[in-house]
Amino acid sequence: MNRNDLKLQLFKDFILNKNHISSYVTQGFLVRENLFIHLHKVVLNDHDDHDDMTLLFNAELKNYKNIKVKIHGFAEIMVPKFTDREFKSHFRLNRNSVKVIISYVGPYLSQESIKINIEKQVLIFIWYMVNSETHRQISNRFNIAESTSHSIIINCLLAMNNVAGSIIVWPTENAALKNIQNFNNLRGMNSFPNVFGCIDGCHINTLFPWEKRSKMPKLDRNMFCNRKQVPSVVLQGIVDAELKFIDVFAGWPGPSHDARIYRCSKIGQLILNNPLSLFPKSCHILGDGAYPLTEGLLTPYKDNGHLSLKEKNFNRKLSSSRVLIEQAFGKFICRFRKLKHMDIYKKDFCGKVITAACCLHNICITNNDDIEVANSFQPGIIQELREEETTAGSTKRNFICDSLPMY
Repeated sequence: MNRNDLKLQLFKDFILNKNHISSYVTQGFLVRENLFIHLHKVVLNDHDDHDDMTLLFNAELKNYKNIKVKIHGFAEIMVPKFTDREFKSHFRLNRNSVKVIISYVGPYLSQESIKINIEKQVLIFIWYMVNSETHRQISNRFNIAESTSHSIIINCLLAMNNVAGSIIVWPTENAALKNIQNFNNLRGMNSFPNVFGCIDGCHINTLFPWEKRSKMPKLDRNMFCNRKQVPSVVLQGIVDAELKFIDVFAGWPGPSHDARIYRCSKIGQLILNNPLSLFPKSCHILGDGAYPLTEGLLTPYKDNGHLSLKEKNFNRKLSSSRVLIEQAFGKFICRFRKLKHMDIYKKDFCGKVITAACCLHNICITNNDDIEVANSFQPGIIQELREEETTAGSTKRNFICDSLPMY
């Protein structure tokens, strides 16, 4: 076999076995790319005309230009080698929380047709939630197609929404008594008495409605603009003393007032019409001045410059307990960076993303998976409009105001 035949055979072997050559990425350089460039030089340096070699080379060159460079082995090789600290710095959750998530969504994902192991699918979903990356970036990192990335995330979101009822749970019986006791012990002697939860709304920035395809419904471009002229959707959340969400209502357009969202929610209707079905008569939810004062939801006195010392004391202690909802939103948004700006055009899908994030938040709190909160976080827009007060609510508030110790 002469020199040309040897080079031709070498090049044929490279082309036929190219899929068996490792293309693991090290510092951004492909092993296969180096081999291909080397063989390219060998062919160019040979001045003998060889039609077979030229045809093979041109065919491979055409295919090579269409290859998308992706990271191979990130989830399979690199992630298992991460220390616990490195894992949490990348995924914003610890490994125990991921195992719990797999136990919830695994049965649903196993029924899908995607031939990727469930653990990798959950890691892709978590990466989507805790980072502001596109499907193109995610597909490059996890060595999958963009369409596969989209399908995995959709499946995981739907699975999390299906199990949300077992993760976001309203406390009852012993859990309710423990929750009330935790609130009573929250600030010692300065705790606001008989609190069952804290409620507030959080604006989550999104994109302006856009008619991307004909199948998407036409929406008014300004219908999601809040008072800051920023498109957003609202999350109404109620948290317990451990900062876990016990009820969420997500997806309403940004211009909607907190009180309107509250009245349209299922939990709002129950608190307004039948609070005894949710908590004892002596207990209540704490909200700000944007919510209506009722027997089941207490709000602070309006500061008109003429508040008495008792009323100021009432407002101070109510705020010291109600701040838990702000703390919960802070941890929530800072952990799931996707919610800092949801680049989602389908507005009916925003609520599913937020609800799934609330489920992940509760799983983290249950597993003592805490996270540091940035001091610059601002959970929402202060709404100054005062809501009406019911007689029963006003009577209950005045009674608690008179009975609170002055500290």
